[in-house]
Amino acid sequence: MTTVNTGAPDVADEPTGQHAPATEARSANAARPARDGRIRRGIGMAAMIAVGVGAIGLGTGVSPAAAERAPAHAGWDGSRYWFKDSQGQWRWTSHYSVYLARTGGAESSSKSTSKSSSAASSTSSSKSSNGGIKPGWDGSRYWFKNTKGEWRWTSHYDVYLQRTGGSSGGSSSSGSSGGASSGSVAADRNVEAAVQYALAQLGKPFRTAGNGPDGYDCSGLVQQSFRRGGIALPRVANDQYAATTPIKASQLRRGDLLFWSPNGTARGIQHVAIYLGNNQYVEAARPGTRIRISSISKGYYPAFMGRP
Repeated sequence: MTTVNTGAPDVADEPTGQHAPATEARSANAARPARDGRIRRGIGMAAMIAVGVGAIGLGTGVSPAAAERAPAHAGWDGSRYWFKDSQGQWRWTSHYSVYLARTGGAESSSKSTSKSSSAASSTSSSKSSNGGIKPGWDGSRYWFKNTKGEWRWTSHYDVYLQRTGGSSGGSSSSGSSGGASSGSVAADRNVEAAVQYALAQLGKPFRTAGNGPDGYDCSGLVQQSFRRGGIALPRVANDQYAATTPIKASQLRRGDLLFWSPNGTARGIQHVAIYLGNNQYVEAARPGTRIRISSISKGYYPAFMGRP
């Protein structure tokens, strides 16, 4: 019998299955570190994900409201209604009906009145339960009593006039040097419309040369407010004074303008504000502040006063 050499001299002498398993074992041993490495990397990634989830979970419980300063008292602060809940914690709402509900007040006619037309009136329970209501404008609405002696309110000046017999509430003056007190509604409805517009801008930022609606400087606020009342005024504070009728402190009434001048001259006027009555005025004061209500003081007394 003839033997043929195939070029693999050891093949004929190798028992079947001897070398192949050794090769597979080496391959398996080589693959095991790779698998172990992948497992370790997988565990590491899972740990990182777990840490990340934990970090996210920690962040979700933080609320910006926690840094909000508590109000000085309950009730309207010019932008919202403040009250304390059953646990004595401060809460706020922008809805008057919610405020009444949370403070035990009554609002028997609110569903059919101001919420549906925004011009009708709403009930309040009493002066004591609503923080001492006074007739006229309170910074957000007009208050008056109906024929039954019940408190009602409206957000519209014309409705207020109708419900009070067409009287604007008049104005009273005082000869004191601290400024005159006035009724809570301007004698002229166009002026009152200007006052309303200015009050609606409370909380917006001071903006140099700002004409609104996102921000104003002092004369920009005055000009835009009186424009809503159909009264045209110049843009600059000293020109606005020149366009008014000069008045004395004893003549001040709601809607008049107050002017401040560092050098005491009319041409030196640098600031203007709208008088609200009771020694208060609404102003866009200076950069870094927001439109606010301030009080006349001896340390910062207006040099001039004028009636548009």
